[in-house]
Amino acid sequence: MKKSRLSLILFFLVVIMLYPMSTIAKTFDKDAVEVDICIIGGDNHFVYKIPKNLHSNKPYYEMKNHIESSLASHWKVEDAHYEANQSNVAYTFFIKDLFQEKHDGQMKVAIPYSILVGMFGKDEAIELRILASKLTNWKVNANDWATLGFVEQLTLLSDQEYVYEGAVDELLQQRVGHFDGAVMKNKLVLHSIIYFSFILIQLLACIILSRRLKRRIIKDPENMHHFRKLNYMYQIIPILIIVVQIVFLIMSGLLTAFGLYFNPGIDLLFIVGPILMNIILLPMFFVITESEITKELENNTFGSNM
Repeated sequence: MKKSRLSLILFFLVVIMLYPMSTIAKTFDKDAVEVDICIIGGDNHFVYKIPKNLHSNKPYYEMKNHIESSLASHWKVEDAHYEANQSNVAYTFFIKDLFQEKHDGQMKVAIPYSILVGMFGKDEAIELRILASKLTNWKVNANDWATLGFVEQLTLLSDQEYVYEGAVDELLQQRVGHFDGAVMKNKLVLHSIIYFSFILIQLLACIILSRRLKRRIIKDPENMHHFRKLNYMYQIIPILIIVVQIVFLIMSGLLTAFGLYFNPGIDLLFIVGPILMNIILLPMFFVITESEITKELENNTFGSNM
């Protein structure tokens, strides 16, 4: 009796283990064309990842020209290139006029699906991926993403990601995707304050550590023989502050949100400015400190000789 129960349990375990494997196998029976729509501000672009077996001996440059001609009928394609990978070929198209409207954090994008994916067969499997800043809210055709079959993916970096999987024909039935977005201003301001506060943190760290380095060497002038080693040691914390600042810029969503909210050039100033300031502060304080230490030691030596 016990053996039969054990056999039954083992049978169910095997079925449970095999079910996901069979599901995965069915999923990958038919290769899907992946299309990424990157709504990230300055460099908005589409990326088509087409499995090599779907090219049907068609040269890659012909496929690029075929897709580009379709996109160019609706948008201004600023640049286009392709890259052959192990299992697919990635075609990237930078779209100059993707936004219909972009003002004060409000954005509108219209994407006719016939132009986006009409070059593929209606029965082709497609995976449509939308990438946007974490600090934005988007709706499609005035609906939430989930109502149209988009699934939100968990991402750690600046972008939020929504994925739609289905046949090309199912997507064509929706005709036009109207993407309405808005930058979350309160979060943008809060994250910007935190980002710019790294300058103050760096300033305090450089003042405190450079003063400590000076006191340590003045107290024991023999440490001057190991000045370079001590100098690097006291700069570790300011360097870590710069690293944390860069990580925060990427993880918070500010990297793409600045591009969506500000005009080109101004967004670059907000992105690079605080990091550049912290990089300048680091050597500035420690070079001045080295000069002060040298002068003070020389004065002390001169005074003792007198």
